[in-house]
Amino acid sequence: MRKTGLIVILVILLEVLLAIGSNFLFLHVQDSNVGREYRVEIERVCRQITHGDIPDLSDCRYVTGVEPFLSAQMTNDEFTAAIGPDGTVYRITYRITQSNRRGILVINLIWGFVLLLTVGASIYIYRKILHPFREFSELPVELSKGNLSVPLKEEKNRYFGRYLWGMDMLREKLEEEKERQLALEKEKKTLVLTMSHDIKTPLSAIKLYNKALASGIYEEEEKKQEAHRGIERNLEELEKYVEDIREAAREDFLQLHVQDGEWYLSEVIHKIDSLYGEKAKQIHTEFVIGKYTDCMLKGDPDRALEVLQNFMENALKYGDGRRITIRFSEEEDCRLVTVENTGCNLPEKELPSIFDSFYRGSNAENVKGSGLGLYICRQLMRAMDGEAYAEMGMDTFSVTAVFRKP
Repeated sequence: MRKTGLIVILVILLEVLLAIGSNFLFLHVQDSNVGREYRVEIERVCRQITHGDIPDLSDCRYVTGVEPFLSAQMTNDEFTAAIGPDGTVYRITYRITQSNRRGILVINLIWGFVLLLTVGASIYIYRKILHPFREFSELPVELSKGNLSVPLKEEKNRYFGRYLWGMDMLREKLEEEKERQLALEKEKKTLVLTMSHDIKTPLSAIKLYNKALASGIYEEEEKKQEAHRGIERNLEELEKYVEDIREAAREDFLQLHVQDGEWYLSEVIHKIDSLYGEKAKQIHTEFVIGKYTDCMLKGDPDRALEVLQNFMENALKYGDGRRITIRFSEEEDCRLVTVENTGCNLPEKELPSIFDSFYRGSNAENVKGSGLGLYICRQLMRAMDGEAYAEMGMDTFSVTAVFRKP
């Protein structure tokens, strides 16, 4: 803020210096112009006197009087002399101190207005932009530290109102996610504790049966068979608990929220073009968006954009960089959007698994990733009553999002 204030002061000082300079320049120009004009006027009056004419001073700006020269006469005006035809010497008085007050006043009024405008604009920028920004400039840092309870002052600022609204939504979203994560951790711990307690019972029974059989307590064959059947029952119970754990692990660990709505295809495609058009040029990749007719689709436009962005990122990561194409097609009441890239080194046998969570193909060994991208895409598409699938060509790989029409 101090640096900004110093810049404003320097600008004002520069304007003051320019105002002073313009005043001096104006006076200099006026003086030079007046010097030429008054000499021409005096010369004209002198010629009229020399020729015996009576000078008309009504249209003179500088000559103030013409009268016979009297040496005893005093005057504060400048004068010169001219001799008439009869030998009479005439005094020609003139005044060259032309008042430039009007011009100076106009110039200073203009510069005064500029100075007031500069000061007013600086105060406005400080109060409406710099000061509000300073108040919440630490908010992203606090959020990154996990301080999600930072209060946000409601602000109707035309410049930062939407930004604050978005940051508040982000804060609430992070806070909800944190609460959900804590609840999930609590559920996991509860599940582990419950399962551990339940598993102890069949394990204890198996240990007792095994100990009895090993020590030869059961001499009768019928007792031995009963012990074996008891071990088998408890093993089946253990298998059931293991299956429950597996099912719990298979449950959706990502809560993907989708807002039902309607949106135009062109809105999302224009955003994809603006996001990746220039990026593709920079890496010398041909990026082609096929022709399509705009239509209204069903689902969440933000999630649809997320899906197509994920497709594009995969095309940039795993393609050979020659070409990426977005194609469009229709099927019954659906609009299909396909992202296709040249270059495909994924074994065909791995194609059915690429939408599984945490699955990474053999072509992703040297590429950073979590194996969740396509999994999330399919989950989002299904949440919007759509679908996502992949196909392989001779030297191409494509993923398609199936959007439903309302």
